[in-house]
Amino acid sequence: MLWMGRYLERSEGLARQVEVTEQLALDVRHPKLSDGDAFFLPIVKAYGMEENLHNSTSYVLDLVYFLLLEKSNPGSVYRNLQNARDNARMVRDQLGTELWEVLNEAFLWSREQASLGATKVNATQVASRINGACLHFRGLVDEILEREEAWCFLKLGMKLERADLTSRVIDLKSFMPTGGDDASKAFEPYVWLTIMRGCGAGSQRGFGSAEADWNRLVETLVFSATFPRSIRHCVGRINEVLHTLSGTQLGVYQNEAERVCGKLLAELDSLAFAGKITGSLHDFVDKVQKSLNEIGTEIQGAYSYTGGKGDNAVFRGQLQSQS
Repeated sequence: MLWMGRYLERSEGLARQVEVTEQLALDVRHPKLSDGDAFFLPIVKAYGMEENLHNSTSYVLDLVYFLLLEKSNPGSVYRNLQNARDNARMVRDQLGTELWEVLNEAFLWSREQASLGATKVNATQVASRINGACLHFRGLVDEILEREEAWCFLKLGMKLERADLTSRVIDLKSFMPTGGDDASKAFEPYVWLTIMRGCGAGSQRGFGSAEADWNRLVETLVFSATFPRSIRHCVGRINEVLHTLSGTQLGVYQNEAERVCGKLLAELDSLAFAGKITGSLHDFVDKVQKSLNEIGTEIQGAYSYTGGKGDNAVFRGQLQSQS
């Protein structure tokens, strides 16, 4: 359940980022910013897929296909959907028919699209449909699943991955053209908008303007306790679900997962109070990603029989009532 939640969140987050990038790239007009290196290669790098990009092409259609539907890319949307479906098959009795059908249909449709090849795929359509399927699945999780063990592990996976994805979207700034030349100045509004819209912090948060406000970006995507995709909000929800699983009160730690999560949350609270990040944004998100990885590892250590890694671990969590 934990890894199914993570794979689905990865699918939705990456599909959203590709769709946003496709739309915004149409508005950028500069001779040095006319290929995939400026728009989609930063996504490949921020999401850690560069080693799987076996050719050096900067052709936009190839990069978009690589991110969305490439079967040989273990980080593509298609492969994440496939992994989520494989996990779901093992727990169909806990998911129910509706959740299984939404996930299975999304995977089968994406498999059909993958067979078309890079030149025949409508990337916007693919990204939009997968986004819709993931949101549908997430809504059903909240509306029809009992707040028991299955729900808790799904939520842990989703929130862990969402916090990690938000950090990666923020880090896109590190891989995009910067400096004082004409190309960089022309690109800055695009960098700002692709990050904000990629995290869903668009018009509903008052960020429709193309004028960059990096302090406000940090305030919203890192420190906000109320914005659903902020790192701090996600870590707070992870902390709550972990204590629901163990039956301990908030502030009391029964296992290392709760301790490590509580430590990261306290650090984020302290930084939010100060209102700023010390050091570079890239170094900060790198540290956050390492902490999130540690939380994931400790969850597996606390709630698995085998001590296995990834989706091979067999979870032994038992939901307890708060005393």
